Amino acid sequence: MQIVITMAGLGSRFKKAGYTVPKYMIPAFDKTLFEWSMESLKGYDLEGNRCIFIVRKEDDASSFINEKCASLGIKDVHVIEIDHLTDGQATTAMLAKDAWDRDDSLMIYNIDTYVEAYEMKKDDIAGDGFIPCFHAPGDHWSFVKLDESGKAVEVREKVRISDNCTLGAYYFKTCRLYEDLYNEYYSSDEKLEKGEKYVAPLYNYLIEKKGDVRISIVDFDKVHVLGTPEELESFLKEYRP
Repeated sequence: MQIVITMAGLGSRFKKAGYTVPKYMIPAFDKTLFEWSMESLKGYDLEGNRCIFIVRKEDDASSFINEKCASLGIKDVHVIEIDHLTDGQATTAMLAKDAWDRDDSLMIYNIDTYVEAYEMKKDDIAGDGFIPCFHAPGDHWSFVKLDESGKAVEVREKVRISDNCTLGAYYFKTCRLYEDLYNEYYSSDEKLEKGEKYVAPLYNYLIEKKGDVRISIVDFDKVHVLGTPEELESFLKEYRP
């Protein structure tokens, strides 16, 4: 599996809150947010897969990433530095295409969430596309609607069409499939949502093309969202390492 970690955002909310290092370098208990997020992927044989990180050049993060990956046992590490903001996570992930094996499977992760180790696992993966989910309140997630057989029939960004909230991890059967979906679906700017190219809508296109998209459910208590200063504050108050 090729694991692509998109971490090239500005982290502006954390900067406004007074943090002076990139979001993923912020310490929480005895680990950085980077390490907490990467622990989420241990159930996907993290040590045996290629991990490709997309980061901002100005963060000067290569040595940090390589050091933390070494401590996590990850040996196949690629760091891609960019000097611009992209038009969304789907595009950021595509920047890894020269480093990935097109015939291998693909997992895209957003580094904003800590899912307790081995709660997301490779044995759950099925279909042409696969999305780990959990049940949570609010409308600020992406949501997946299923049919009676458990197959996904619709994925929507920030519209609550079901109780299945995505965790920010997105699987595709091959990198080639992802490339094709992205290039075809986003060939027109009409498909942008709020000016951005999200990953989630690509599943709708895959479903239109008769692809099989599946989900798994992770227990709510095992999911710790770390995307804002307020969420980090809650994690520090409530979590017991």
